[in-house]
Amino acid sequence: MIEVRRESDSELCGFIERIDGQWRSLTVFGGVLAIHPDQHEATDHVLTAGLSSLAERWWYRDDRSSEWQIVCIQEASPDSARLALDYYSGPGVPTITVTRDQLFGSAELSLSPS
Repeated sequence: MIEVRRESDSELCGFIERIDGQWRSLTVFGGVLAIHPDQHEATDHVLTAGLSSLAERWWYRDDRSSEWQIVCIQEASPDSARLALDYYSGPGVPTITVTRDQLFGSAELSLSPS
């Protein structure tokens, strides 16, 4: 994975990764933003949408046989993301923490369920 940082202040915006001849744009915790045909397009996407995407509603499942569930990201770091397991993040909403290792294993977190 290649870090993508904003030029103006070196803020980590996300990552890009080459898989099967295509490039994936990824959030700071490894959530997939999109698939791109080239590295430049993936890098631009991370710079324009990487951080702002954290405010969007995401879809989560703990393994590929589970149902997709809508979630809100409460906290994000390069190692993990804490998710509110509902459309809104409010008092009493259950949360879980998903690690980068889980996302590169069986868990999935995506802007749209596939």
